Amino acid sequence: MIARNADSATRLPPGRHKLARDTVVTSQRERIHRAAFEQIATHGYHGTSVAAIVAAAGVSRRTFYEFFTNKQDCFRAACDYFVAALDTELRTRAAALDTRHWRTLVHDSLELYLTALADNPAIAQALHVETLVAGRELAEQRAQVQAILADRMRRAHHLARQQQPTLPTRPDETFDFIIGGIDDRVRHCLQTLGPARLPTLLPLLYSSTLDLFGAPEA
Repeated sequence: MIARNADSATRLPPGRHKLARDTVVTSQRERIHRAAFEQIATHGYHGTSVAAIVAAAGVSRRTFYEFFTNKQDCFRAACDYFVAALDTELRTRAAALDTRHWRTLVHDSLELYLTALADNPAIAQALHVETLVAGRELAEQRAQVQAILADRMRRAHHLARQQQPTLPTRPDETFDFIIGGIDDRVRHCLQTLGPARLPTLLPLLYSSTLDLFGAPEA
C-alpha cells in the first residue's frame, strides 16, 4: 500500500528492542526514502545534502552509507520504491476489477495516481519537478518511471481492444505521449494550484486518454 503521509515511516523505539533485523532495515530505508523526498521537495535537488537527509530521517551517516553510495543513489532508490508500490497497487486493483469494464480500469488507475501524489506532496514535487531540475543525473531514472506508467496504459489499451475489437491500434509512442501529457499537467498544477488540487485533473486526463485510445466518452 502506498504511504499516505510522513508518519507512515515511523521511527524505531529508542534504546534496545527485540525487533527483527529485517524490520529494522525496512524502517530505516523507508525513513531515508521519505526524508530524501521531503528535503528535495523543500530545498531542491541541488540544495539537499546527505547530512540533511540523515538528520531528517533520524539515522546515522553510517547507516545511510550502508544502503546508498550518495544522494543520487538514494533519490533513485526512493523513486523506485514509490513507483513499485504504485505499480503493485495498480495491478491489485486491475485484478479485482470486472474485466468487462476496461474504462473503469483507466479511470481508477488515473484516480489512484493523482490521489497518491496529492497524499504525498513531497513525492509529487520531487518526481515531477526536481527530476527535471537535476538534469542528466536523473534523466535515466525519470525515463524509467515514465516507461513503467506508459506500460500500464499500453496494457489498458490492449484490454480495451480485447473487449472492443473495433478500437484502432495505436503505436507504442502513443502511450509515452499520454504519460508525457499527464506529467505536464501534474507539474503545472503543482506549480500553480498546489498538490491538493491534483485530483481535479481527473476528468481532463480521463477524457483525453479515452480520445487517444480511440474510444471517446459517449
